[in-house]
Amino acid sequence: MTINKETIKRNSQKVYGMMQRMCHYSFGELQRFTRLGNMDLSMALVQLLQEGKITQEGDEHGTYYVAFQS
Repeated sequence: MTINKETIKRNSQKVYGMMQRMCHYSFGELQRFTRLGNMDLSMALVQLLQEGKITQEGDEHGTYYVAFQS
């Protein structure tokens, strides 16, 4: 599998734009809304975490992702 940096950036922009609508999302919710596969969504989330645009948090219900408002 080849990892394309431009595809990761494009997917991360898609995910981040969608995340501006609600407070927080689980991985499954993000996958349903963006229709990205496991690897593509994971890479997009890593990109957003590295850019400081989102945070990964968790509670008794599981792990979720929160976007910092731009």
